[in-house]
Amino acid sequence: MEPLKEMYSREWVLGLGNHINQVDSQINPLEFQKQVFLSPWKEMELKERINRLSDVLIQYWHGPISEIYPNLLALINSLRNHGVSDFNFPYIFLNDIVTKSGLDDFEASMKALEKVTVFSSAEFAIRFFYKQHFHKTLKQMHLWSKHKEPLVRRLASEGSRPMLPWGIGIPEIKKNPEIHISILETLWDDKDEIVRRSAANHLNDISKLNPELVLDFCKSKFGKSEVLDKNLKHSLRTLLKKGNTKALGFFSYNTKWKPEKIKFSLLNKVVKIGNSLEFEISVNQTSKDKTKVRLEYKIGFLLSKGKYGYKVFQLGERMLLPNENIKITKKHSFAPITTRVYYPGTHTVSILLNGNEYKLQKFELKKG
Repeated sequence: MEPLKEMYSREWVLGLGNHINQVDSQINPLEFQKQVFLSPWKEMELKERINRLSDVLIQYWHGPISEIYPNLLALINSLRNHGVSDFNFPYIFLNDIVTKSGLDDFEASMKALEKVTVFSSAEFAIRFFYKQHFHKTLKQMHLWSKHKEPLVRRLASEGSRPMLPWGIGIPEIKKNPEIHISILETLWDDKDEIVRRSAANHLNDISKLNPELVLDFCKSKFGKSEVLDKNLKHSLRTLLKKGNTKALGFFSYNTKWKPEKIKFSLLNKVVKIGNSLEFEISVNQTSKDKTKVRLEYKIGFLLSKGKYGYKVFQLGERMLLPNENIKITKKHSFAPITTRVYYPGTHTVSILLNGNEYKLQKFELKKG
């Protein structure tokens, strides 16, 4: 699969330049393309390329945000009129223009971000305003949480997450994750799934910092609908993977249950990077009751300094009837991925049933 950064092809950037030329005839599309692709473009990662696009536009539109804002809206309208949909990630650099030109004009910048975020999310840009105008931004996010446009409501949750991937850290939010609870109270059962999903991700972030806060938030909210219960489960996913008894109890997983018998076997104990670990699980239910069972496996990844990093993966859930036996065969791929470095050596794998760990085994990972 081609790296995401390659979405900014020469053709794409020239097409963007043509739209910009419709807004500002003094900008030559070919010259715009040339400026974007100046060295070291080839070596740049995605965030650096996004940064380059905003910097080049600011070279042309170098006034205050109040003067740039009409051009941004005109450009977005031109793109929309030619079939470009809203919530479109490649155009996220438009928000960077607001950040780079408008930190000293809070009101004009909020006006701009409120419009631009619908076209391409301002979740990363808004965090720079938290840095410089914390209390003003917090107030603005509360206002946006009640906005008529769902993608603006989403920004109120997504941009304020304590641990937003890619987003700059905001120490005040990490230290006090409860400051956005009232926003989440407004948005957790929003009519739009994209907003609810963001609220669930925000709650999951908080659960890594203050588990009890999220458990307390969720405990009285179950039963409103299956859809909302699913969102609450997404909010608690980290605590569920950690085997938190309160979180598991919300979903009727009996953490005291033990299987009558469990068998766990590795089909290959030596795995080359690029191939898969294969294993088989057999679980026998007791003869007494039916039991709702959450099935997972946990891999202990060997890290560079000899320590282990653990990650839990789901196998699903089942309602086991008395004396029932289930068998599961699973392959876990060790194909190279950008988010993890694999180190040759001894790794571990174990089975989790309702948060309880069973049958830890070791296997060797070798270079392909």
